Amino acid sequence: MAGDSGRALGNAEQWLDLVAASALSGPSRQLAANVAFVGYAHGVLRLALAPGFEYLRSERAVGDLEQALSASLGQTPKIVIETGAADAETLHERADRQRGERQSAAETIFMDNPEVQLLVQQHGARVVPDSIRPFEE
Repeated sequence: MAGDSGRALGNAEQWLDLVAASALSGPSRQLAANVAFVGYAHGVLRLALAPGFEYLRSERAVGDLEQALSASLGQTPKIVIETGAADAETLHERADRQRGERQSAAETIFMDNPEVQLLVQQHGARVVPDSIRPFEE
């Protein structure tokens, strides 16, 4: 199992997938969603927390996160959280980015619809800003 742990958490994308699939809740979920992956080696999980989010880092939240990750990693990691920006995206940032991408795609699809174009060009119709939403919202 120890050999699998490196493959189970070798990069930021795997970290995001692990957190997204976890059963974390409450403060440990908030902490996990707002930290960025820095590295995982020799049982030590290094994460970065942006300045201004230090309030999320409590002993209990870190301990709960360590316990929640132990099953997936095959061992209980030692979590070290640094304050500062990381090159990797947090789960919260990824969710915001994906939401923006879905919104942009929905607006493009709507505005490219021939019937919408006809209404705008021939009848002077206007689209109310922020009125277009992706199907899943």
